[in-house]
Amino acid sequence: MAKNPFACSECHLILADGIDQCSRCPSAPVSSDWSGYVVVMNPSRSEIARRLTIEVPGNYALKVNTR
Repeated sequence: MAKNPFACSECHLILADGIDQCSRCPSAPVSSDWSGYVVVMNPSRSEIARRLTIEVPGNYALKVNTR
């Protein structure tokens, strides 16, 4: 069974396998308990990116649960 990669609880960036700390938000907790998946390729032209306040291309979780 594949394990969910971690996602940052602050910027919601989905981290690469084996990474357990966000390079953009180093003090933010990360979690493998997240849901929803959005890929942003061009934030300046994306309505989704505007609504989620995403400024950098990447893979993002829509909801990140931290305990």
